[in-house]
Amino acid sequence: MHRTTSRLAVATLALLIGGCESAPRARAVKMGPVDTGASSVESVRRQLKGSWELTTLEIYSPTGEKMTPQASGRLQYDEYGNLAMKGTVEGTAAIDPSVLNLTGQVAIDPTARSFRIVKVASASADDRRVDPQLDASHTRYYEFIDNLLKTTLKAADGRTTATATWKRID
Repeated sequence: MHRTTSRLAVATLALLIGGCESAPRARAVKMGPVDTGASSVESVRRQLKGSWELTTLEIYSPTGEKMTPQASGRLQYDEYGNLAMKGTVEGTAAIDPSVLNLTGQVAIDPTARSFRIVKVASASADDRRVDPQLDASHTRYYEFIDNLLKTTLKAADGRTTATATWKRID
């Protein structure tokens, strides 16, 4: 009987040890280096980081007519992917007057050379109400030229609806 009890105790102990959950890892898993090449997200973030001032805004009608409303604005992007935009667009017969004062996070696609503003927040709906062609939810295609950032918005058919040129100020 002593042998049976010993075998039962060993079997129970083996089940208890084998059935225990493993402990969490004490150290982080080492990953590979971050891609910082010219066409990487990190490279675009570094180029975009800082403050930018709007120099020109061009809006295109459905017929392709270019309109250049009076507009001013500031764009700020930080190292965590947060973007803040503040600006005004003077109204015309074809363009809604608007005040832009929003923040959000930027999702960058370096392959398409585009970004989208996601998780848009503002103090009120009026602070993010802009002409539909300039809506913050649209994808913006970007191009860096020296100390300028050119962002272009396109319609679903690929037609350019608006272009903004920003100058780096810091």
